Parts: sequence; C-alpha cells; structure tokens
Amino acid sequence: MGFSMRLSLVLPLLVAGCTAARPPVVAPSPGSPAPAAPPITFIDDDYPRAVALAKATGKPLFVDAWAPWCHTCLSLRSYVFTDERMHAVESRFVWLAIDTEKPENAAFVARYPMQSWPTLWVVEPQTERPVLRWLGSATVPELLSLLEDAASGAAGGTEDGEATAALVRAERASAGGRSDEAIREYRAALVSAPPRWTRRGRTDEALVSELWATKDDAACAALADAEMAKIPPGTSLANVGLVGLQCARRAPMGSAARALAPRLARAVEQIALDPSVPLLDDDRSGLFEEAVDDRIADGDPAGARSLATSWATMLEARAAAAPSPTAREVFDAHRVLAYVALGDPARALPMLAQSEKDSPGDSNPPARVARIDLELHRHDEALAAVGRALAKGYGPRKLKLYLLELDILKAKGDSVAWRRALDDATAYAQQLPEAERPAFATGELEKRRASGGP
Repeated sequence: MGFSMRLSLVLPLLVAGCTAARPPVVAPSPGSPAPAAPPITFIDDDYPRAVALAKATGKPLFVDAWAPWCHTCLSLRSYVFTDERMHAVESRFVWLAIDTEKPENAAFVARYPMQSWPTLWVVEPQTERPVLRWLGSATVPELLSLLEDAASGAAGGTEDGEATAALVRAERASAGGRSDEAIREYRAALVSAPPRWTRRGRTDEALVSELWATKDDAACAALADAEMAKIPPGTSLANVGLVGLQCARRAPMGSAARALAPRLARAVEQIALDPSVPLLDDDRSGLFEEAVDDRIADGDPAGARSLATSWATMLEARAAAAPSPTAREVFDAHRVLAYVALGDPARALPMLAQSEKDSPGDSNPPARVARIDLELHRHDEALAAVGRALAKGYGPRKLKLYLLELDILKAKGDSVAWRRALDDATAYAQQLPEAERPAFATGELEKRRASGGP
C-alpha cells in the first residue's frame, strides 16, 4: 500500500539499544507467481465501453485504477494479472484498466476517488455503484479469494455467515466512501467471526486502512498490535503491521499508541526478513524500506546498514530473475532507495540507464537519474535528465517533474530559468482537469513563487 516514508523524502520522485539485523536473505520468494501466461485481456482507458459491456453481459466490472509512476501498480500488472491462475475468474468479470494520470480518465477519477495507488474496484454495472474497493496489492491466491467473494456476493456458510455478511456490508460502505459505517461493520465482522475465520486478515487490513485514513491513530495502532497474532502469514499481515506502525509513529509523543511503535517496527522487520511469508517482492521491499527508516530513527546506523544490505541483495536477485524488462523495472524505485540507504545512490545509474533504453517512453528512469544527479550536485546532468522526463511525462505526475526541475535550477542558482520553469509549471497545472490537479503539487508551486526563487 502506498504510504509516505522518511526514506522516500530523500528521493521523493522514486516512489517512498537495538540488535543488528540478520545477514542478507536471498531465498526463493513464496510470493512470486508461476511463470507468466497470456494475460487477462483488459479494456484500456474506456470506462463507458467497459460498463456497457458489463451491463450487456450481466457481469460485474473489475477496475484496476493504476498510474505509471506507481511501482506497486506495475508489480500487479507484471506479476499478478499475467499469472495463469487468474484465468479461473476471468470469465466472471469485465476487466478494465484505468491510467489515472490521463486527462481522458478525469471523469472516472472524479466519480471513484482515489486514496492510494493502486485501487482495485468491483462495480455493479446496472447502478454503477462500487461494491468493493481494495487499496494496494495482493498475491494471486489472495486476489482470487477476494474476487470469488465479489463475484458470488460472498454468501457465507452457516458457521461464518454473520461475520461474512458484516464484511460484505463494510466493503460496500467503504467503496461508497462511508467510512464511519464501514468501520462499524468491519468491527462487527471481527466480533462475530468464528475461530480461524479465513477472511480475518482481509477484514483487519481493510479496517486498519480506514482507521489510518480517518486519522484514528490510537485505534489503528491498537488494532494492529492486538490482531497481528491472529492473522496468517501473507499480505494482510504485512499491511496491518505496516499501517499500524504508521499510525503509531503519527500518534503524539507519550501516548499509548506511540509506545506501540517499537514492537510494531520489529514485527514489520521480521516479516521483511522471513522469506517464508508469502508476499509479492514489491511489498516485501516496502517492509524493508520501513524497517530501515525505523533503525535510522532509533539511532542504529549499523542495524540500518545491515538491513539495507539485505534489502539491496534481495532486490538485485529478483531483478535478475525478472521475466522481462518491464518486470525488472518494477524494482527500480526501491533499488534506488536501498542504494541511498547504503550511501551509494550512484550505484543505481547503470540500472536506470538500461531501463531508459528498454522503455524509451517512460518518464520514470530519467526522473530518477535527475534526482540522483541533484543529490550528487551534478546540476547540468540533472537538468538534462529531467528534461528527458518532462518530454515524456503527462498528467498530475508531470507537476512533480516540474518541481524537481525547479529544485535543480535553484541548486544551480539560475534564477532566470527558474522563473521560466515556474511559469511553465503553473500553466500546465491550470490546464489539468480539476479531478487530476493534485493539491499538494499546486500548493508547492505557490510556495515556490512566494519564495522568490534562487
């Protein structure tokens, strides 16, 4: 799931008394899927066509709302949707992929607001009401279970019917943006759940995400701390720990929630280091990022470096085994962050040069090169790289490329070019559809203008 982290602030366009960490782990990942098969056929960027087909066939509409800068989105597209096991549910849905950066998809984004990327939706075609909204990723078995429930209406048996019915109500309330109702129903599902309920992890993950979004940090951290021991190994366990830790860190100093942070941090670290936990490699990498952040915050540079070494080693092994350049590039963003944590960001430059060659239309590789060059004070090289990224960028993300260009020009001390770039960025922001005009980026542009430049 996409939550901001301190390491990500070092390279913001790339995403984001303690003992030392274990040695590097390079074992086969149980979360890695079977070899890629011919993928499910998605309708690309055409909601009206997809919903018309869903109405005509009486099938629910599955929507992958993604963005080209989102490595978790790319992980799903490269390692989950291509998996031959997904064909078990292919005929039960109409499949739609929406690039949320494209202006032509602004109406979809306005109708189905996004909190994080990716967001997976299931939409009832006759009413066009969402019945499921899933934030983040899942392994193939986890997604199949989720979609089987969505397609069948999740009718539970006699043993777990009450819990499952509450879960279905909660998911529909969450999909409709009714957070208070969703939280009540998720809690009701947990209270009525039988022992070893197979949907417990999914319920905990959704509930902790709602609590995070509503900034109920005390309840969020407490839920994670209480429930992790009840969740089987997998993505839900990892995300409950990760989001609970984010809430604990956000809680006031001295609060009971803040006091849970060290325990949750160690739990997240152990999941990252345990190759037997079935996770997508991209999700495991996110846990490593958080664990390294926490070691740094705790003043444990040796532990952070040991973890970062394990992290980089794991990512390099996964990238080397990737079945295609696109699948390999899934790991670029986190490899850069791991190299930053090791104090060697330049180590990423050959990798990024290869990615830029393999994917000439992608703005991500040159954007990452530009950020690294800026950190290395190579301003002319950084400007050349961000220029290549801007030429390929589009949508809301392009505003962040403009912000990067402004940072480079400020560091270089070129006030004339800085003002010209600010005017270009402002004009570009004004032409974006309102639903795709990020408040953060436009606010940053206003701050830069008020600052007066270099």
